[in-house]
Amino acid sequence: MNRPRQTTRLHTLGLLLAATLAAAGCANTAPTLAQRWSQLHQAQPKLHPRDAARQLGVSEAQLLAAGTTWQATRLGADAKDIQALYEHLPELGRIKAITRNDDVVLERAGEVAPIRRDEQGRVVPGTGLAGGAIDLRFGAAQWGSAFAVVQPGRDGKTSRSLQFFDRHGQAVHKIYLDNDQHVADFERLVGQFRLPDQRAALQVEPLPASAPGVRGNPSSADIAELRQSWQELTDVHQFPRLLRELKLSREQALELIGSQSAWRIGPQALQLLIEDAKSRHQPIMVFVSNGGMTQIYSGLIDKTAIKGEWYNASAADFELHVRSGAIRHGWVVRRPTDHGIVTSVEFYDAAGRQLVNFFSRRDRGQPETEQWRRMVADLPRT
Repeated sequence: MNRPRQTTRLHTLGLLLAATLAAAGCANTAPTLAQRWSQLHQAQPKLHPRDAARQLGVSEAQLLAAGTTWQATRLGADAKDIQALYEHLPELGRIKAITRNDDVVLERAGEVAPIRRDEQGRVVPGTGLAGGAIDLRFGAAQWGSAFAVVQPGRDGKTSRSLQFFDRHGQAVHKIYLDNDQHVADFERLVGQFRLPDQRAALQVEPLPASAPGVRGNPSSADIAELRQSWQELTDVHQFPRLLRELKLSREQALELIGSQSAWRIGPQALQLLIEDAKSRHQPIMVFVSNGGMTQIYSGLIDKTAIKGEWYNASAADFELHVRSGAIRHGWVVRRPTDHGIVTSVEFYDAAGRQLVNFFSRRDRGQPETEQWRRMVADLPRT
């Protein structure tokens, strides 16, 4: 007689247990990346996505793909897509181009002039992406993914950007639309390069664990070859090829080349150099690289300021941000060329990565200024 009542009781207890286990299971489910990013963003709304990604243990590209407050559209990112997309940049009017590594950021605003070529087929300086306001050098083999991003800006306006990442998901280059007249052109460009499969998994390779490689202890014959090849340089762009041929890291070569050609300087030299350039109205060239992109600014420095851990230099449509504590040392490098010695000032972090590089601005085929050489000679050596 009691069996049906007992069965009902057991059934009810079973339902309660199942509900309890289900609730416990939901409570123990790990939050998604989007949820974790949303929580972090609420707690630290001014945190840069690059730093947020580091805190969350992912790459910036993975963070972007997870999405939260932004609309991200995957774009084609093979070499042909990249070349074609950048050739369309003149259609966007005024843009802001940003290249950065972990500790230095270069921002430049302006318009890209359509490419013109001379009789030999070379790009005329000041057109396209060579020598104009947006001056870029590509390492497209390193690129892995691209997105068009639409998100609310800090000033209340909608921000529209094209963002490019390497195979490890680290930011290579970003382009922001810096006007309201070309929104339709931006959207048309996104539609043209939009990947058909927006749900495809984002493939990201692990970051390499090693610092810039070196080759042990060079022999006296290796050093002699390096110094002889150095004296035979005719252009500053031949130096990277020389390093590859001799299998040397950049800093190892600078240590071996001889104190007349290269010497170390202290980290404080960066601010001293920029402040001196500002006060003397010395035009400079600033190179910021990250492996996949090098961006160059040529011109004067009008203002400088320190904000927290960042040292900032700026001029019209240009900003440079340097995390001062990351600079461990620098080098002054005097390279032979067909047009005389060209002097650069390079700065490195503790792992031997070059963070930023400075030259005197000069016209093609012309020597650098004596004022620049005097400025560099006064920098404190170590």
